[in-house]
Amino acid sequence: MDERNKNVALRVIAVMYFLTILALQGITIYRQLILQQDIHDFEDIAIVMLINTLFLLSALLYFGAIPLQKIKIKSILLFYGSIVILGSLFVFLKYNIFGEQPLTFAELLEKMGITAAVSGLIVLFFLVFSILGKRKLEKELAD
Repeated sequence: MDERNKNVALRVIAVMYFLTILALQGITIYRQLILQQDIHDFEDIAIVMLINTLFLLSALLYFGAIPLQKIKIKSILLFYGSIVILGSLFVFLKYNIFGEQPLTFAELLEKMGITAAVSGLIVLFFLVFSILGKRKLEKELAD
């Protein structure tokens, strides 16, 4: 297989992988919000999807597929803010729209605080891997 065919194959694999992750996310949201299934009914899918996504993004950052030089503080804060907003929107929809018993404002704020903390840990996880990848790349260039 020549390099051009290899690149095409890698792109197809990447697109199919991305579509699989999106499909799994859609399935978990559908099962949780529409079918009103308990989280324990699909917790295994959610855990596999979370770990897979975290390791994929971490590997992309570590190996330089998403270069740190192009990522600015503003982009990091925007990424963090979008994760928090999407997570908070999901929490609001889950409990106040699709749930049987709506949350009080204090309970909703508590859940959104948890969402913000977990989102912060995820962003920190990604930053650590991107910094380690940058150091690895600089070391390889120096040798």
